[in-house]
Amino acid sequence: MRHQPFRFWRNSHRFTSLVVGVLFLMTTFPASAEFKPRDRKPASGNTSAGGSRGCSSSGIPLTQLAPQTFVGKTASARPTFAWYMSSSQNVRFRLFEFNSAKSVKQLGKVQEIPTIVGINQLKLPLKYPELTVGKTYLWQIAIDCNNDTILNQAEFTVIQPQSLPKSQFTTISERVNYYAENELWYEAMEEALKATDNAKLGEIGTTLVQQLAQSEISTGSDSNIDLKNIQQRIEHLQKIASEN
Repeated sequence: MRHQPFRFWRNSHRFTSLVVGVLFLMTTFPASAEFKPRDRKPASGNTSAGGSRGCSSSGIPLTQLAPQTFVGKTASARPTFAWYMSSSQNVRFRLFEFNSAKSVKQLGKVQEIPTIVGINQLKLPLKYPELTVGKTYLWQIAIDCNNDTILNQAEFTVIQPQSLPKSQFTTISERVNYYAENELWYEAMEEALKATDNAKLGEIGTTLVQQLAQSEISTGSDSNIDLKNIQQRIEHLQKIASEN
């Protein structure tokens, strides 16, 4: 996989305004999810964030609903992946496993997936091997548009599920809170989407995506982050949340 160079974006005034905007929007939604990861291991640089509008008709491009500036977490051997589409065209799904910090190998074959306008999700199909605790992976979705390929990539690691306390919850909100507070983004998003079936985020999912937008803001310590692309990504997440 080719490693694209990153450029440092220095417009501090605009970025400060973005941070204020994220915090303001978060106060408009009920605090049902608390995704505030403490361990934000920076992504390796293989991850693509923000970027072109692609085939978007709404101003929102193909957007993964998962951490991109840092490595996400799951305790599932078959996690569920979610993304936003503004058009109902097929996407190509790929899964990679890291051999080293900067080297990946593809697992299984490319899968062509039909989509709908709005929120889409895919549970890792049985044709792919179960994921291994302790390993880091990268999932990719791509579309073709105007003789170009638009893609999103996100890295995540699989943690030991036995390390988490076993608790019983009676509501989706309680389960989302539990997973979010334990930094398990993929489980939290999967549970949140169970509260809605109309390709929308719903109230719980909207709050969760706002939390994701806040978590993507660079702390200034991530030297391999293209802040201009991250700023665009945060704006796209805000728009997705405002539509749902």
